[in-house]
Amino acid sequence: MEKKTQLSVILQNAHGEVSNLCNILKAANINILGMSIQNAKDSVKELYKMREKTGRRIALAESYRGILKDSSDYSLVRLLVDQPIKAEKVLLQADHLLDTEPILVFRLANQPGILGTVAKRFGEANINIDYIYGSAMEDAKESIFVVHIAEADLDRVKDSFKDF
Repeated sequence: MEKKTQLSVILQNAHGEVSNLCNILKAANINILGMSIQNAKDSVKELYKMREKTGRRIALAESYRGILKDSSDYSLVRLLVDQPIKAEKVLLQADHLLDTEPILVFRLANQPGILGTVAKRFGEANINIDYIYGSAMEDAKESIFVVHIAEADLDRVKDSFKDF
């Protein structure tokens, strides 16, 4: 497990935007190690559906429609790159809206159940996982997973993963 920096970039939800982002990083010789793209509109829709299923929907449908309209133009791109400081600089120079935050990167054996073992350790330490993204090729020996937790819990998590 390593503590790394993730870049979160807001992109317009339009043709060619991901390609442009990748080309900016390529021109600066920055390698993308992991990426997650989330359409803001889809996230709001899923939240609406989940809250409706749980009976916890407190906002009116009109409120969600307004948020859907506002969010339909954007996507959130989360990036793990090999040079985060340089990437932040070149993306800001290209007028991208972005934020950086610490994340944990796990290189795990590519076998069934290993991610569940990691998640269990977080639970045992009473640390909530906000989100995870990652992958491996089917025949690869290792997988890579990015885990986001509350920044206040980052130092506390080290004891739970000394053997990872």
